[in-house]
Amino acid sequence: MRKAVNSAFFVGLAMLGATGPAAAVGMPQLDIHTFAPQLVWLTIAFLVLYFVMSRLAVPAISDTLARRQAKIQGDLDAAEKANEETRALVAAYEKRLADAREEARRMTREQGEADGAAATARFNELHDRLAKQIGEAEKRIARQRDDVMAGLEHMASDIGRDVYAKLAGQPADQGALAGKISAAVRGGSR
Repeated sequence: MRKAVNSAFFVGLAMLGATGPAAAVGMPQLDIHTFAPQLVWLTIAFLVLYFVMSRLAVPAISDTLARRQAKIQGDLDAAEKANEETRALVAAYEKRLADAREEARRMTREQGEADGAAATARFNELHDRLAKQIGEAEKRIARQRDDVMAGLEHMASDIGRDVYAKLAGQPADQGALAGKISAAVRGGSR
């Protein structure tokens, strides 16, 4: 592709050189005799355009770019400041959160200790009340046992008298029988 374009360019250049001034009749900018005035006017137009661009367009563009850069920099500075404030707020929040957690742990620990002390006091109170009830129950049991043993002794005396009377055919000696039953009951209650 490049070879074809280069070939066409050189062919066109050769034809222009071969035809010379005859080709310039249709296109005055290609007339060799008017090249110098064309170059002068090109220079004058370039200088005027350069002057207009350098005095009017370029400062306006520069001013616009400077304002844009200042706005961008201001926005970046504001964003950085907001970012720093946010970091400070997050750090303060995290500190407050850690303090609140520590306070909650402390309160939980204190409440646990208070509950433990209250539970211990209630346990001791319950223990004392149960010990008192157990003591009273043991006294009642002892009285009931004594009553039962007395009743057994009396019943054993009656049964022993009746059995002796049936076996021996005569009434038993009450004093001897009562002593033997008392000895048996005391020996059996140990």
